[in-house]
Amino acid sequence: MAMPNLGDMMKQIQQAGEKMQDVQKQLEKLVTSGEAGGGMVKVTVNGKQRVLSLWIDPEIMDDAEMVQDLVLAAVNSALEASGRMAQEEISKVAGGMINPQDILKNLGQ
Repeated sequence: MAMPNLGDMMKQIQQAGEKMQDVQKQLEKLVTSGEAGGGMVKVTVNGKQRVLSLWIDPEIMDDAEMVQDLVLAAVNSALEASGRMAQEEISKVAGGMINPQDILKNLGQ
């Protein structure tokens, strides 16, 4: 049984690390959104699941409880879409070399 070539293994690890950095940069650029209440609350997030913007229809501002519920729903919707988008991007860039779940775990997702 042949021993694995350490040089080849190190090269693969380095390439995987470079791909990880590329993926991280890509995820920052990808943007998705979520909304709730028929568009009364809209949230925009990036692929690293950072909230970029939040819009609340001024007409509903007098109902704090409803606003809170709609913000939660819109944020969760946007984060779910972001997670799906991130997995697709990682799979596309990594080409099977990297498990999307590992990267998402590192991002705290």
